[in-house]
Amino acid sequence: MSSLVEHFQNIWSRIQQTPTQSPMRSSISRDRVDIGGTMGDAFQRDGHYFQVRINEMFLANSREWFSQYDPLVFVVTEFTYNKKVEAVPFIVGPSLLEKHGQQAPAGMIFSNTKVAGLYPYKGGQLALSIILGRVRRSNYAKQVLKLVESTASALDFSTALSTYVKVANVLLDGVESLFGLGDTQTLVGLRKEFDPSAGDQFKPNFFVLIDKPESEVDTSQLWVRDNQLVYGSSLSTAKPYRDADYVLYSIVQTTERQDETALPFYPLFEQVKEAAAKPDPESWKRAKANMLTLYQNLVLSPDLIPGQVRNLVNNYVQEMRYLHATAVGLGSLSGDDGFDIGAIEGDTNIESSLSKATEILDLKL
Repeated sequence: MSSLVEHFQNIWSRIQQTPTQSPMRSSISRDRVDIGGTMGDAFQRDGHYFQVRINEMFLANSREWFSQYDPLVFVVTEFTYNKKVEAVPFIVGPSLLEKHGQQAPAGMIFSNTKVAGLYPYKGGQLALSIILGRVRRSNYAKQVLKLVESTASALDFSTALSTYVKVANVLLDGVESLFGLGDTQTLVGLRKEFDPSAGDQFKPNFFVLIDKPESEVDTSQLWVRDNQLVYGSSLSTAKPYRDADYVLYSIVQTTERQDETALPFYPLFEQVKEAAAKPDPESWKRAKANMLTLYQNLVLSPDLIPGQVRNLVNNYVQEMRYLHATAVGLGSLSGDDGFDIGAIEGDTNIESSLSKATEILDLKL
């Protein structure tokens, strides 16, 4: 079986052969974005997570959307994950649009959905491909699109990516079938590469893809306010852009992910807590042994950056010690004892190196 990257490259080659007008595509400079000053600096290898979001998509009524045609947005993000380049595909189709879209005077607006991430940035090149297409509402094409969209919805790319990439070829097979039909038309498409080793600046930013010739769009009038594309002479007075179909998307960064409870290692931490919450010495030994295994899993996880690994280890060890000290204290209570669980403190200074892992096994109350 071909890799996800090779599979997508075959699809992209076919899409490039489809005749389309040259779309207007542009990055929106930060001084034209209301939150431009807080978006963060250049991505650092092993220092940031990244996420790709479709902030806003507008579908003009003139396209006869949802009557004769179903919309299709196909997004693929290519980047280094777990020591190899992977491709993460995602589909935004009519089911999502009809469920979460809002009717506007001149069309339909769909806003704020993530299409890739959070993932650790491991350096090297990142490529982002976005295609806006339409599928004629024939019975067969409609059923294929429904199947593809339901497959995309069933796969969760936001947590451990390794599980997603094992089955993402099924999604690409469906997309390839769709674009092989005569009832599917590419309206606009763009592949953008960021390669710091070639001098590219890879920073959080907003980008827009508009289904209109570049000569007909004055880019000096484009702004982003409240994650929406607006058009006018200034950020404060600009009005929502409604002259053509468009996709406004962004790449954002953070140094911490909040969904660690959904990652594969977390059930092991629950075992640590279960054992640590018992007062007997054998349970304490088991808690420390599980904590060592958890530590090794965290260090080797492709879904975490090193800084968050250190923070999680420190927090987990502190909670383990607190739970066990509390259990021991509760087990030794007599009628006259005064027991304050808030007074228990643990040493959180656990180094990140694997060579320090034995400290966990030597922990004492």
